[in-house]
Amino acid sequence: MPELKAKLTGFVEGDSLVVRRTIDRAGSELAAGATVTKAWMTVKEALDDEDPGLFQKVITTTDVPGTGQIENNGSGDLDPVVRFDWLPTDTRAIGPTKRYYDIQIQLNDGTITTPERGTTKALDEVTLADS
Repeated sequence: MPELKAKLTGFVEGDSLVVRRTIDRAGSELAAGATVTKAWMTVKEALDDEDPGLFQKVITTTDVPGTGQIENNGSGDLDPVVRFDWLPTDTRAIGPTKRYYDIQIQLNDGTITTPERGTTKALDEVTLADS
C-alpha cells in the first residue's frame, strides 16, 4: 500500500473541484492488458474511519456529473485516467482541517489496488455564495 505522500490542497472550502489522476502503469505495476473497470475515492476524518467516511465517489466508464468518470480505462496498455468531481458540499465537509483520502481501482480481473493515498485540506471559505 502506498505511503501517505500525496497532498491535495490549494482549493477553497465550498468550491467545486475536479480531481484527475493518471495512473502510471509502470509505477503501479499494472499488468499488460489490465484495464480499470471501477474506481473509488474516499475522504475520511481519520484513517481508521469506516467507509464511506466524509464522502466517497464511485466511478465507472460512464460519465456521472458530480461524481466523475474513468476517462481512459487503460486499453491498449495506455496509462489509465480517472476523474472525481467534488461538489461544494464535499469541499465543505473537508474544511480547513487535515483529512485523509485514497484512490482505489478495480481491474478487469477483479483485483483491487490503491495507487494513491494522501492528505487533503481546504482553504478557508471567505465568500458564502451559493446559487
